[in-house]
Amino acid sequence: MENYGLVIPDDQSFMARVVELGVQNGILTRDRADEIVRISVAMSNNYVIQKEIDFRSLEQLARVQQTVLKLVGIGLEIKSEGNLDLGVKFLVEVSPVELFRLAYTRTENLRNEWKKLLLNHQVPILVDKEQYRCLSDIACQILSEMSVFTESELYAIQSLKLDDELFTSVTILEYYESELKRYQFILKLRDILPFNMLNKSPIVNADNLSEVDSIREALINTLVISGFLETETPVVVTADEVRAFIGSVDWLSSEDPFPVEIESTVIDVIHEIGQGLKEAEASLLAKEVIRSIHNLVTTIAHDWKTVNSPLAQVFLKRWARMAILSDTFDEFDQLGIQSGKMDEFEYENLTKKMARMSEAEMINLLSLMPWEALTADQIIRLFHDFIPHQAKFVEYVSLREFSGAELIDLMETIEPSSLKELIPKIKEALASVSLDLEDMEVISSIAKIDSFELLRASAPPQLEKSQALLEFRYGNPKIRKILFHSCIGAEFFHDLFLEAWNMDPHFVKREVRSISTREIGRFLELASGTARPTVVAVENDEFQLQLTEKDISNFFDSLPTTKKQAAIRHFLKLGGAPK
Repeated sequence: MENYGLVIPDDQSFMARVVELGVQNGILTRDRADEIVRISVAMSNNYVIQKEIDFRSLEQLARVQQTVLKLVGIGLEIKSEGNLDLGVKFLVEVSPVELFRLAYTRTENLRNEWKKLLLNHQVPILVDKEQYRCLSDIACQILSEMSVFTESELYAIQSLKLDDELFTSVTILEYYESELKRYQFILKLRDILPFNMLNKSPIVNADNLSEVDSIREALINTLVISGFLETETPVVVTADEVRAFIGSVDWLSSEDPFPVEIESTVIDVIHEIGQGLKEAEASLLAKEVIRSIHNLVTTIAHDWKTVNSPLAQVFLKRWARMAILSDTFDEFDQLGIQSGKMDEFEYENLTKKMARMSEAEMINLLSLMPWEALTADQIIRLFHDFIPHQAKFVEYVSLREFSGAELIDLMETIEPSSLKELIPKIKEALASVSLDLEDMEVISSIAKIDSFELLRASAPPQLEKSQALLEFRYGNPKIRKILFHSCIGAEFFHDLFLEAWNMDPHFVKREVRSISTREIGRFLELASGTARPTVVAVENDEFQLQLTEKDISNFFDSLPTTKKQAAIRHFLKLGGAPK
């Protein structure tokens, strides 16, 4: 088929089918096609200026021309209402400018209305002064940002740009227009759902409100639960009422979208809150309520063990996200008897409680806390978020399950004075983790501590003897220092020590200064390898070391007298007094 210069990328588009029919019927002439192309190019130029597109980019210019033609095609489909014969007639008789404006006006209106969705979407939650004083900063922030939209809906609204390139057909345009109508109705639910009753009910707990995943869905779920049980407080339920609700329904029935037992309640809720709505809005309300309750039913059926858990902390934790509960519980008392690892919900509850504590209450709490239940990441965040209490945490914290990277993160988080107190526990933890040279470089850069003391306490890096010697021989001064201290416990340290002594005795002497008198004997033992020194007696009840290797002997001779004596005492303990 001749395209007469009209570049239609999608042969299945309405525009492409209209062009094909027009050519076949002899209605679309070359002159008309040339005119459409000429006008489209002129519109593309104006579009480039209006949208501030880089006119030097041939790729962007080509994309603009395709976009303009697609919008002309959408305008043609709108005007002809999808009728191909009318489409041919309008393509010949109507200016492409009019068709473009018809489509562009609808897309622009869609964009403008879409932006308005986020102008006023917060649900006003009022908290009395006493409750507000007891809330954590996190809970206050959540309540102030409470939205009628769910998090996923907010993300969709914020991330969708609705650029002209998105619209390739009326079908796509109509899809986003229908999405806009749904979101606009959800926005209207701020006024339809009884959110104001949450502010009036004295048994609604603000802390529980801050836990819900979606305030809109939680309120709908609560209305159905309370309606099913005919409770006196429609917008809030107790844990016992929730248990009565889930115990009265067959959740494994095949009814779709929800069990028959709650069908009449769902209908009653729709009628109750939908009074006075127009038919189209009532239909949207019904769909929204049904969708929310269907999600609730699906969650109950799939997560039965947690939504019906006999453990109060598990049960409340799960339902606090799905409904509006009046029950409160002491989060830490529950945590104190729990087993296994603390999950994020429990950790958040714990930190909220800590944020409201006095100094005396904090000290008492720390002595009772299940430190073994905290994950490494939670401990790091605890040190980061409660800097004034770091010194107190040091006394109780356990680092047994920390990885090398987590230990490094912790060291970089702690204040110098607290870090100094934590060094014994860090040294113990480093002895059982694997560190590579990169990790050790990071540790050596932590200026707040004697980092090489930590490297001597760590497990040796996982290097072969030949690789370690090459790294030492050709590495920079920092790598040499790291290897010298971290490889003290390695099987090949004797060879590494001799390599270091032969390369630069002054380097060895300088690095050994940081090794304490108490540790020097063990260091000399490891540096000697299998040729361990022996103690020999000399006159006046004095002893000296007998060393079989010249380099080791020269090193020993370079030591201060106090360290020599300490080394002799070390080998006396190993082998007993000489005869």
